[in-house]
Amino acid sequence: MLKGALVKTVTKDGLELQGFWSDQKSDIAVFHTHGTAGDFYTHQFIETEGERLSSAGISFLTANNRGHDVYADIRKHVDSKVEWASVGGGFEKFEDCVLDIDSWVEFLLKNGIKKIILQGHSLCQKAMYYQHIKHHPNVIGQILISPQNDAGYMYYKLGEKKYKEINRKIKHMVKSGKGSEKLPPELCIISAVTSAQMYFGYLTEEGTGNLTPYHNPESPNWHVLEKTKSPLLVVFGGSDVYMKPSVKTAAKLMKEKAKSAKSISVKIIPGAPHSYIGFEAKLAKIITDWINLYNFRIRN
Repeated sequence: MLKGALVKTVTKDGLELQGFWSDQKSDIAVFHTHGTAGDFYTHQFIETEGERLSSAGISFLTANNRGHDVYADIRKHVDSKVEWASVGGGFEKFEDCVLDIDSWVEFLLKNGIKKIILQGHSLCQKAMYYQHIKHHPNVIGQILISPQNDAGYMYYKLGEKKYKEINRKIKHMVKSGKGSEKLPPELCIISAVTSAQMYFGYLTEEGTGNLTPYHNPESPNWHVLEKTKSPLLVVFGGSDVYMKPSVKTAAKLMKEKAKSAKSISVKIIPGAPHSYIGFEAKLAKIITDWINLYNFRIRN
């Protein structure tokens, strides 16, 4: 069982977020941020990885961002008062991920961590975007687990013509101040409830978070990955049915587009699904082996 403590942080815009901190008194930590409408604890691979890291003397933080669960009332600190903010995965604004990750990075620094490996699952674009914007000197690497292409998923689901039509409608809604309005069920595929703002962020072609558009190799949105300098570990489940057009294509493009990375290792776990059910130990081993390979850890 992974040992540690429940912890919390408050973002610069006042949102209180929770997480689980396994402190190994090291100067290095892996920080895991969850995917769309997820949380810091549900996926079994999180605990399996945390146990393996802790046994190697590596601290581990798994934490919520404001996009946790489909809908969430989150405590918001305003001056000396506590109010409630309604957010969650169906209603978040993608760019706010910088505030969330930055707050947890500050938590790690205050706890003596000097070297941070950012890790994302599915909506890995948050980790990628954060480091692209902040260029944080303490971030020494990134682990991207099943980096998803949600815009591409909608592209293949809707067909090119309808995809472009929906993109225009969503953009108009957001620009018209209707970003919080809920979309019809046929567009709520990634999150059971989806607002126009959330959809615009990374399910449209020009969305800020559409950073791994496997359906469009020529997209200018690849520039974030192309400029990423951190060492990268990218892992795919070989039987990930959400990875469109295919896991093979996604893996190939990640290798090709990471032009500035100090190094990139792309692994495919045969038979593994998007959330690695039944393959948690294999995923954890790949991660710890990669950390050891680049000598990130502090003790044997």
